[in-house]
Amino acid sequence: MSGYQPTILFVPGAWHGPDGFDAVRASLSSRNIPTEALALPSIGAEPPSKGLTDDTIFVQSEIEKLVDQGKKIVVVTHSYGGMVGAGAVKGLEYTERQKQGKKGGVIMLVYMAAFVAKQGDSLLKMLGGNYLPWMNVQGDYCTSSNEAQTFYHDLSPQDQKKWISKLTHTSRAVFEDAVMHEPWHTLPCMYIFCEKDQALPIFVQEAMAGLLGNCTQFRCESSHSPFLSMPERVAEGCELAVKIGVEKCEAK
Repeated sequence: MSGYQPTILFVPGAWHGPDGFDAVRASLSSRNIPTEALALPSIGAEPPSKGLTDDTIFVQSEIEKLVDQGKKIVVVTHSYGGMVGAGAVKGLEYTERQKQGKKGGVIMLVYMAAFVAKQGDSLLKMLGGNYLPWMNVQGDYCTSSNEAQTFYHDLSPQDQKKWISKLTHTSRAVFEDAVMHEPWHTLPCMYIFCEKDQALPIFVQEAMAGLLGNCTQFRCESSHSPFLSMPERVAEGCELAVKIGVEKCEAK
């Protein structure tokens, strides 16, 4: 990879914190690939008033700190995190910064069982206007249920219990705010499919990935949470994203 060591930045989905990526990050560290993982402001927020806009501004500011250091960044998003990453990379693409005489930039956006949204679409709109049966909404709070099956069906009962205990509420606002950027027009993208996903079925993932055009694809025979059930496989996919991202920016 011509001496480049891009940093991978992980963006979690709803209800989840950044520690879910720890095993993947450890694997990537052994491959000499630096990583960061973020906690979204809307997850567990009190009061639960923060939404997609708050999350997007926060992640964008964190990416900006890294690229201003001259770093090349691969942003890996999971589930709802795909909505956040879409807006957060705007204006921070490597090719765009090169035109401005700036160093660093985002070289790849990865959707891992993540929502790919058209400009103007909200998460609730993509769900057909209704919360799913396992989503519990009370006021501005949204919590999950049936998590062992929905998120973690390929983990051991002990690990299911562990990760369910770490989940927290998500602000209802994240479902209602609209995405205002379609990154695939200006940035290389990759989709990591989770083929046994019970939260976001594979046919839904494949339909959304179609929006990305000729994107890089990678597959895991996993639940919605491959970073927990098969971290080495996810690390392999992330390493591929780094490789292809570097190749594309070197070809410019």
